[in-house]
Parts: sequence; structure tokens; C-alpha cells
Amino acid sequence: MDKIKKHRFFFHSCQISCLMINNMNETAKKKLLTAEDWQEAALNVIAHHGVAGVAVEPLARELGVTKGSFYWHFNNRMDLVKQALNRWRENDKKLVKDKILPIKNPKKRLLAWFKLSAEPIQSHLIYSTLLADRSHALISKILKEITLERLGYLQKSYTEMGYDTSKAKSQSLLAYSVYVGFLHMTKTLYGSLPDSKDAEDYAQYVANQLIP
Repeated sequence: MDKIKKHRFFFHSCQISCLMINNMNETAKKKLLTAEDWQEAALNVIAHHGVAGVAVEPLARELGVTKGSFYWHFNNRMDLVKQALNRWRENDKKLVKDKILPIKNPKKRLLAWFKLSAEPIQSHLIYSTLLADRSHALISKILKEITLERLGYLQKSYTEMGYDTSKAKSQSLLAYSVYVGFLHMTKTLYGSLPDSKDAEDYAQYVANQLIP
């Protein structure tokens, strides 16, 4: 009888230890998984399925944690969406700052812009998808801000090339409309952006038409 009790005690001790280890592992995951990890996962969903596709449980499964991890970093789903979109905007601004703005020659700067705008990167997919969700107040605000910033970059380059304010503004709108149309067309026809070689050829063609 004593042996049976000892075995039962040992068995229960093992169960308790396993539960404690699992709880510790889950807690460790929660602490190691950052808000940025959740934001990047949400942005990946937004790029392909829009804001409506962002849901906590599927994201948690993808990240290998429970929903409890989510509430370490965010109040609710829209809190995640807002932070993710702000992250996207900041990353986009940094991309332009690093790759476009340092170029002194305005023609070369415009060429670099056109090449960047045709590259198959996540930022363009996100922008294209958000255009379909622009009726949402938060998304509309962010889209307007980032669009005005980009138009400002283009207009500055055309102004530095000798265009007057009115013509520089019109040329910037034309160039940006080509960019938006390209995103819409390629996503509608193919579901994604073209590979790098096709994108580079297209960017060069556009540049030849829009850079005098």
C-alpha cells in the first residue's frame, strides 16, 4: 500500500511539475514576444487581406502563443491595428529617408523614387490594400498624411528641376497617380507585385515618360 501511495505521489508531483514548466514557458513566451512582433504579424495580414483580416486568435496561433500574450501589449484589436499602421508609416518614412532623400540630383532622386515605387516590397502591398479600406476614419487619416508627404517629396524634386509651383504640383500628381494605378492594376490582375526584374523595367519606362 505504501508503494502505491508513493507511486501516486510521484505521479502527481510530475504532473504539477509539468504544469509549472508549461506555465513558465508560456510566461517566458509572453515576455519574449514583443509588441513589434505582433505588429509585424498584423502588417503581414493587412498586406494581403486588409484590416478586416486582422484577428487575435489566428495571429496568436501563428506566433505560437495564447491570446493572453496579446493583452500584455494591447488593449484590444483596434489598438493593435493602430500601432501596426503607425509602425508601417514610420518604416515607410525611414525607407524614403534612407534611399531617396540623400540623393542631391533631383532627376536621379526621381528615378530612385520610381524604382523604389515599383519594387515588390510589403509597404506597397499595405498601401494598396488600405486604399480599399479608406472609409475607416483611422485609415483615411493615415493614408492622407502619407500621400501628402510623398507628393511633397515629388513636388520638391520637380521644383528643383526648374518647374514652377503649379506645374511641379501637377507633375507630382500625375507621377503619383501612375504609382497608385500600377499598384491597383497589378494587385487586381496578379494578386501581388511583379518580380524585381519586371519592376525595374517598368520603373525605367515610367521614368522616361515623367522625367524630362
